[in-house]
Amino acid sequence: MCTQKIFIILASQSPRRRELLEGAGIPCTPIPAAIDESTMPGEAPEALVQRLAALKADTVAPQYPDQIVLGSDTIVYLHPEILGKPADLNQARSYLRALSGKTHHVYTGVCMLRLRPAWRQVWHTVTTVTFRSLDDDDIENYLQLTQPLDKAGAYAIQEHGELIIDGICGLRSNVIGLPIEEIIEQLKHA
Repeated sequence: MCTQKIFIILASQSPRRRELLEGAGIPCTPIPAAIDESTMPGEAPEALVQRLAALKADTVAPQYPDQIVLGSDTIVYLHPEILGKPADLNQARSYLRALSGKTHHVYTGVCMLRLRPAWRQVWHTVTTVTFRSLDDDDIENYLQLTQPLDKAGAYAIQEHGELIIDGICGLRSNVIGLPIEEIIEQLKHA
């Protein structure tokens, strides 16, 4: 039986996505896609992440028509608000206060495509995350231990998540930024 090694072009600069792929034995080269990540008026979270994932992949794919290109986008959704990457530490504190003691959803959109031969899959994954009740000291302690400014919702489950998260329902990898288990399944059909 012959197996072919799959190599991915990752339309992202996220070190977490790269680590997830490489940890699963999928080598990749990050080629960030410069796109406008603005939300459209009235856009649902699942539509937003799928649109942005597809836009990233579509932007990079013409440079690598024979390779599989993977675009992805992750948001934290605390109804009715999307919590993106905080602009500064004050906004990070605000996000963590808003999430304290509540359940929210992490949406990740994924687009995998190859131009030659043509193959395209676009989907989203949702994981439910419940935060512990946090006081100001808990928030300050967490912020001192992490780098919240490059993370949607100002937190990372893999970086001292036990200090802030009470539980999750769904894929942990999705909260990190890429539903790697689903990507492996899709690659079997590529």
